[in-house]
Formats: sequence, structure tokens, C-alpha cells
Amino acid sequence: MIERVGIDARHTVIWHVYPLGFVGAEPTCVADEAPHHRLPRLVDWLDYLAELGANVLQLGPVFDSESHGYDTRDHFRVDPRLGDDGDLTALVEAAHARGIGVLLDGVFNHVGRSFPMFQRAEAGDEEASAWFRRDGDAWAVFEGHGSLVALDHDSPAVADHVVAVMRHWLDRGIDGWRLDAAYAVPAGFWRGVIGEVRA
Repeated sequence: MIERVGIDARHTVIWHVYPLGFVGAEPTCVADEAPHHRLPRLVDWLDYLAELGANVLQLGPVFDSESHGYDTRDHFRVDPRLGDDGDLTALVEAAHARGIGVLLDGVFNHVGRSFPMFQRAEAGDEEASAWFRRDGDAWAVFEGHGSLVALDHDSPAVADHVVAVMRHWLDRGIDGWRLDAAYAVPAGFWRGVIGEVRA
């Protein structure tokens, strides 16, 4: 396990980067595509980041997705357009060697249509359907974006999934999370999840 860097929000300068754009990744990702090891390009920028006085690298979405990163397909896999787990681990280790913490973008309000549990829901699986909100006869989507299917935060299975994802990456050395669309998720959900993650 990689030792984490302590982050004190009162004394933090964050450098935020959208990895898919920064490394020039393709606009769409093919499922089961072989990794393109592009995340290491960010290592070359860490000394510059330190020179700026930044002590946190906040990464936009890095998980396997269909297109822009906010349409997650697999929270436990690095987007192959960026590389693989080893590339992310190397980036975190290089940042930590410079005293720089790393935050990941937690997109837990919605998922992409190729998210496996949503594929099961589309096929009529009742257990899987409980993961997603409905809007009448249709699946609810995030702010009108048809490709972003809204998760049902009243579902214990969704909470368990988010806890598992957060712990998975924290155990691999990241220092914390930026929560995407946190305003759209009930505060009680975050309280429960964060309490479990910190336990």
C-alpha cells in the first residue's frame, strides 16, 4: 500500500487537470480496448506543479468510460485511453515523492449506459433496476443528458458500490476524492458513505 500524503484544506493549492483532454485521448473508448499508456505524461508536469506551489493534483475522471469520462462504465478500471492501474499507481507514487497529494474525481451521481448493472436493468433484471431512478416509464437521466443514467441513492446496493470504489482507490494510495455533482446527491447518502469509508 502506498502511504498517503496528508492534505490540509486550509493550506492547499490544487492543480486540476482533465486527463483525457490533457493527454490527447480519443473522444470515444472501445470496450475491452488495450491500454494506451498516456497517464505517465502527467509525471513530466509534477515538477512544474511543485514550482507553482501546488501541493495537490486533482484528476478529472480516470475510470473506464464511453466518452468524456463522466459516463462511467467501470469504476474499478482505469480508462484504457489513459493506461492501466500500474500507470495510475506510478503517477500517485511520483506525486507523493514530491509531497503532492492526488485526488480522484468520484462520479457517483450517474453512470454511462454501458455500465454493466444498467445493461442488466435494461434487460429487465429487477435487482439491477433498483440501482437506477425512474422518470415515469423511462430511466431518469442527469440534467437532460441521455447518456448519463441517474443512480438511485436510496438503494443500499448503490451505497455499497460507492463505498467499495472509494476504498479500492484509497487502498491504492490516492489521498482523497472530488465528488462530481455532489449537489445532486442527497446529503444523507454522502453522510452514510463517507462514514463507512472512514470507518
